[in-house]
Order: sequence, then structure tokens, then C-alpha cells
Amino acid sequence: MTWTFMGVTLAAHLVSLTVLAGGGVGAIVMHTALSAAVRRSAAEASALAGTLLRFAMTAQLGAVLMLLTGVGLLAERQWADWGRPWLMAKLVLFVLLVLAGPIIARPAGASLQKALAAGGSNDPGVTAALRRLTLFHVIQKTGLISIIVLAVLRPGA
Repeated sequence: MTWTFMGVTLAAHLVSLTVLAGGGVGAIVMHTALSAAVRRSAAEASALAGTLLRFAMTAQLGAVLMLLTGVGLLAERQWADWGRPWLMAKLVLFVLLVLAGPIIARPAGASLQKALAAGGSNDPGVTAALRRLTLFHVIQKTGLISIIVLAVLRPGA
């Protein structure tokens, strides 16, 4: 079996998708556990919030790897797909999803930690922060599924 740059890069691209999706699914699971823990104990919720952050960092690592390997795939194909509508749509979605982290998730996580520390589980800021994190997860998963569909179907190719 011969190893080609295209084959290795495609495999790495798929691994990065798996890391990204795994981090995202883990974050959703931890978000669900965190929402339940808020009703029981602020200390338990704070601990789970830290774990949620680790899953988010895993998803970010997957996103960086996906970008790098995607550029490698484009380069291997001599940038033949550059400018195609499906690729441009994927890139726009990718950028929007990356920006959603610092715009939605990071502030929501910070206000959740602050609300848990200040007022515990009963603080109204906890509910608001959890709602923003839920919105973030819905946006992220919908966007990721859209990116996968665009990659597979390549409309307008």
C-alpha cells in the first residue's frame, strides 16, 4: 500500500471531524448534566462547568485541525474547488461557528460561573446563562451537520 499526501490528509481531516464532533457531543452531555446539577448543588455545577470547558477545548482543537487539513486537501487538488459555492458556504459556516464560541459560549460560561459563585443555583443569572449555552449548542450542531451535508452533496459542483 502506498501512502499519498491526499490519503493521509483526508484521513487526518476525518479524524479532526471526529475530534470536533466528539468534543461537541461531550459538551452537550456535560451541559445536560450541568443543567441537572444546578438544581442540586452550586458546587457540583461549578465542577461540571469546568469539565464542560475541557470538552469545548477539545472541539476547538478539532476545528483547528480540520481547518489545517482542509487547506491541505485544497492544496493537494491545486485549489480546484476554490470559489465553488458549496465550499464558500462551508467556509462561511465554519467561520460563523468558530466566532460563536467567543461571542456566545465564552460570555455565557463566564456569567454562569459568576452567578454560581454569587448566588448559587437559585441565581436568575444561572438560568439565563444555561439558556444561552443551549442556544450555542443548537447553533453548533446545526452548523456542523450543515457543513457535513455540504461536503458530501457538494451542491453546484
